[in-house]
Amino acid sequence: AVKRKLEDEWIPAVQRLLTIERASLPILWDCDFLLGPKDAQGQDTYVLCEINVSSVAPYPDAAVPFVVDATLAGVRAARQRRGLTP
Repeated sequence: AVKRKLEDEWIPAVQRLLTIERASLPILWDCDFLLGPKDAQGQDTYVLCEINVSSVAPYPDAAVPFVVDATLAGVRAARQRRGLTP
C-alpha cells in the first residue's frame, strides 16, 4: 500500500510542487518511512524519514532491466541534447 501511494500519488505530487520532470529523478533510489499516527478513519499514516539516492543496495534482481533501460534512455537523451549521433 505504501509503495503504491508513493509511486501513484506522492512522487507525482512532489514533482508538480517542485516542477521536476520524471527524467530528472535518480534512476535508483528509495524512501524510508516511519509509521505515523492513525488518521480520523483509524487507518495507518506514514511519515517520510529519509530519501536515499547515493547508495541503494541491495535492490531486487527484477529491477535490473528497468535500471538498464532508464540508464540507456538517459544517455541517449543527453547525446541528443548535445547534438551527438547515436
